[in-house]
Amino acid sequence: MLELAEASRARADVGNVEFVKGTIEDVPLPDDSVDVVISNCVINLSTDKPAVLAEMFRVLTAGGRIGIADVVADDELSPEQRAERGSYVGCIAGALSTSEYLDGLAAVGFTDASVEFTHEAAAGMHAAIIRATKPTD
Repeated sequence: MLELAEASRARADVGNVEFVKGTIEDVPLPDDSVDVVISNCVINLSTDKPAVLAEMFRVLTAGGRIGIADVVADDELSPEQRAERGSYVGCIAGALSTSEYLDGLAAVGFTDASVEFTHEAAAGMHAAIIRATKPTD
């Protein structure tokens, strides 16, 4: 993927872009170094979601924000019920519930967190937009 990204950057002749290799649980960027973190349905694939949320908070500058598209479960669904509705690679089985997302974001320090459902992906499972902000202190 890095080779493809570099090739695309070269074709577009864009000089202010840098690609780095890392994992979502251990982002190879300095603390307080980015303004926005965006993610499209990969947090559910992680087996260590608290580490993912903490890493997003760590790399964001004060006032930085997140915008995540993910599948979110209704609060009353157990992890087993979520798994019954779809596979892990389909972002269903690994889905956090609304409360788990909001509580996890608050636990690492995010404020103004919200989960907005866009449509139902499976019974009790929703495509959603998750937003939050790192406080300015």
